[in-house]
Amino acid sequence: MKKFVWTQEYSVGIESIDEQHQHFFDIANKIMEMSDSNSSEGRDLFESLEELGNYAFYHLDTEENYFDEYNFEGKEEHVNAHNLFRKKVNEFMDRARKGEDIKKIMNEAASYSGEWLLQHILIMDKKYTKFLVERGVK
Repeated sequence: MKKFVWTQEYSVGIESIDEQHQHFFDIANKIMEMSDSNSSEGRDLFESLEELGNYAFYHLDTEENYFDEYNFEGKEEHVNAHNLFRKKVNEFMDRARKGEDIKKIMNEAASYSGEWLLQHILIMDKKYTKFLVERGVK
């Protein structure tokens, strides 16, 4: 599976958000590496999946807090996109808890999350960049 690589194309011009996006990529890449490894234990894989979900939710909350603080006009559309992602991550977690093939779920979750983030940054996040930067968010 292809590794997710951060480039300046994905920068939203807000250092804290860019760092979170990069860390999100790192977690997705780590999960893909673990799921491809024969030495990874099921519990370790599940914990990494939890890490991905928890960090993603933390990151999405960060953006949404900025939207609330600065009254971002595009908030509703953006939060709806976040909620669809949250729902999908919860589905991955539920499948893992039910005992489905954890390596398969890990690959799906990492691939979905990385691809979702790539597209989300380029389409949705770029919509708030100028708005937040003009309000001094760094």
